[in-house]
Amino acid sequence: MKKIKILIVILVIVIISIITTIVILRAMEPQDFAKLQKLATPEEDIEISPEQLKELTRIEYNVITFAVTSYIQNLNQNNSLYLVKDENGNFYITEEEKNQRVIDLLSKEYIKENNITTKNLEKYITLEKEQLLFVPTKMKSMNTGEIKTYAVQGILENIQYQFDKEICLIVIIDYQNKTFAIEPTNQKYDEIETIRDENIKENDNNKYSTITVNIENIAKDYINLYKRLALAKPELAYEFLDQEYREKRFGDLEVFEKYIDSNKEEIKKLAVEQYQVNTYSDYSEYVVKDKYENVYVFDEKAVLDFTFKLDTYTLPTDKFKEEYDKVEQQQKVMMNVDKWVQMLNNRDYKSAYEVLDNTFRNNYFGTQEQFETKMKAIFPLRYKVEYGEFSEEGNTYMQEITLSDVTGEQDGGIQTTAIMQLKDDYQFVMALEIK
Repeated sequence: MKKIKILIVILVIVIISIITTIVILRAMEPQDFAKLQKLATPEEDIEISPEQLKELTRIEYNVITFAVTSYIQNLNQNNSLYLVKDENGNFYITEEEKNQRVIDLLSKEYIKENNITTKNLEKYITLEKEQLLFVPTKMKSMNTGEIKTYAVQGILENIQYQFDKEICLIVIIDYQNKTFAIEPTNQKYDEIETIRDENIKENDNNKYSTITVNIENIAKDYINLYKRLALAKPELAYEFLDQEYREKRFGDLEVFEKYIDSNKEEIKKLAVEQYQVNTYSDYSEYVVKDKYENVYVFDEKAVLDFTFKLDTYTLPTDKFKEEYDKVEQQQKVMMNVDKWVQMLNNRDYKSAYEVLDNTFRNNYFGTQEQFETKMKAIFPLRYKVEYGEFSEEGNTYMQEITLSDVTGEQDGGIQTTAIMQLKDDYQFVMALEIK
């Protein structure tokens, strides 16, 4: 009897919990469900139909990117998937079979309108001879529903990050059976009005699987987007830079292009080491750090509606200001030293020179060009900073620091003292003890 009573109590508790959950869910307004679906960084695999809106979701972006990437890979006639030999050393995928794989990814309306076959495919589709990477720059939804049509624009580049061409495509996604179709177009992105409300017949090549959406993947996606645009088409990357930031940091496109050119090899190796997201009322801020301690900030209002910055010192972020305002003087000094080390690691000698005390830089360095030459000799690597003793005299602060190679390839470190005065509006001037 005692066990039965316990079971009854547990059952009652479970029933009450279920009823409470139902009441809460029913009390939620429709827009609350929309907010749940449109969270910038869900931390798990999610599989939902897109909302009945034209605003692009991160899930749609991932599906579209997968579809276009699959299409571009199949255009490559030298795709490693095709270079498979049978036991006699013969390639067993024929040209006709290769062409059929491309046709499997085309919309049935496009095939019908042009009477496309494996024999005449090259008349309508440009086949490639090398592996190309697709880099999206614009996407928009043309309609709502389970079958949605999208206009997509981007660039193609080879695996050496060399620009190949700009492309514009129509992409159809059937969210009910998880299939997709592609339609090339000569129309300009802003002129595309085509809507393909067609059921997509499943084949061996036009399926997509569950898409993972999480903070890490979004951070990696933004870093790859910057890297590929910067190396292949720097003028496009420049357009995505925050306007105030790019004017203050670079001034014009030519300076930015020189920066990319001089840092090309390191940009090729760029990868996410750490990341975080700060969510505000009208945008999400993705902050990424690479292995050289460089920091990148991507401000996203919506999918592919973003701007980015290549550091956090040219324009202090809202998060930096919030932290800076509440810490003591020593922490402020350390935060500013962090910024100065960022400048060195970024090879941004202009910014590093400008924050130096006038008397100090004139006595030790002279011009910006002389400063750059000496900094390359004194600090040839990329560094992380560790802090020692702190002291102050009036409004001047002395902070002992040790700079060590961030990659760990060189032992030891450079010990010096940062001498700093704090100014208004998050500004500072500093000097270094030169030994």
